[in-house]
Amino acid sequence: MSKISLQHVYKSFQKDSYVINDISLEIFDDEFLVLVGPSGSGKTTTLRMIAGLEEMTKGNLYIDNKIQNDEDPSTRKLSFVFQNYALLPNLTVYENIEFGLLNKQMSPLEKKKTVEDTAKKLSLYEKLNSYPNQLSGGQRQRVALARALVDQSSLVLFDEPLSNLDAVLREEMRTELIALQKMFGMTCIYVTHDQIEAMAMASRIVLMMEGKIVQVGTPYQMYHDPMHLDVATFMGSPESNVLSIEHKDGLLYTKGSKIIYNQEVMKLMKKQKLEKGYMAIRPKDLSVHHQQTGERIPGTLVAVEHYGLNKLLHMEALGQTFRAVVDRDFEEKKQVYLDFKGHALLFNENKNRVLETVKTEIVINQQPKDYEYIQVINELKNYGYRIAYNEKNADLIIDEKNSTFIYFQGKKEIQLKDLKDVFTYVHYLKTCLTDKEINYTKSSRNDE
Repeated sequence: MSKISLQHVYKSFQKDSYVINDISLEIFDDEFLVLVGPSGSGKTTTLRMIAGLEEMTKGNLYIDNKIQNDEDPSTRKLSFVFQNYALLPNLTVYENIEFGLLNKQMSPLEKKKTVEDTAKKLSLYEKLNSYPNQLSGGQRQRVALARALVDQSSLVLFDEPLSNLDAVLREEMRTELIALQKMFGMTCIYVTHDQIEAMAMASRIVLMMEGKIVQVGTPYQMYHDPMHLDVATFMGSPESNVLSIEHKDGLLYTKGSKIIYNQEVMKLMKKQKLEKGYMAIRPKDLSVHHQQTGERIPGTLVAVEHYGLNKLLHMEALGQTFRAVVDRDFEEKKQVYLDFKGHALLFNENKNRVLETVKTEIVINQQPKDYEYIQVINELKNYGYRIAYNEKNADLIIDEKNSTFIYFQGKKEIQLKDLKDVFTYVHYLKTCLTDKEINYTKSSRNDE
């Protein structure tokens, strides 16, 4: 297993124009980290810099606490799985897999055993004498994986490896990749533009846009707790509905029309004294009716997508398109009425999440000595937290000798199996909130 540290990394192909702009990220051993984002967001460039296929303009890269900036790709002890398989068509499956052992000092017998063992794990043993053009797309992808895994690298980088497969094969290969990662004990960094793929596979997701990290978090956090409007709209399918809202005289308006919202949104706008902002409501939380009331907004049904157990309605209302998930038996009528009182998230004019309170400092009982734990502290800083050390009233208790860890979330005491599990419970603040937008609370658990 490998640990990776990216520290203030920049990449420029032209002077004063950065395609990667100040990325800092800690990647832990045995983690399945997924870089996701639209085309041109910088995710593949980041992956290629880790591999050594692209040179960093500024910043530092560490693998297992050793700086790699000037190291040749062949010395970084990693494997790379490309989008287009990159199999050699004139070589058999056996020879393609064996190619992954090119730099290994092994006897012919050891190589044969290693290739065959890897092929068996990926259900390729019966195809060892076949050529790539005799294989299906899924089989060719498994050969590419076998070639990457055969040298038992502890770090494997994936650049959209499933994008050339059909939907059914992609789903099958996702399951296989997760199983292989656990079987081989690898640290995996996986690039995709498909947020569904990211949600299904990742232990943590990094959403990138325009060369910057927008948010890092678990799949649950990225969907349920987005810290920026771009995260709320990118993560999750179907896409969230977004309304531009205005608070005047104790009422909320959208494009001049008074509308009844979720009470939580109203309270937050009043408490934070926001005049304008955005509300995001997922299609599953938007209610659609056939009868009018004073709280519902009239709309017109324009399209329907059927998904078996339910269907997705596309409706025009308030000068924009809304999406709602309804039961499959919902009667399709042109005239519908929308109810916006379901669960919703509030964002300010800068598209940053508005919360009632946000902790911005984490107090730790002592400075850790082990690099594995230091890496966790560094990532907390990357998340945007100020770190303080105090044995009393600590939020995070680290007992290195006994490998026990406790995190206090408010008054709730949480026993962590591993220190890096703390990222299940903390927000990503770095690029999402500014000092003026945070309602600071003291970090002591006694004050929460």
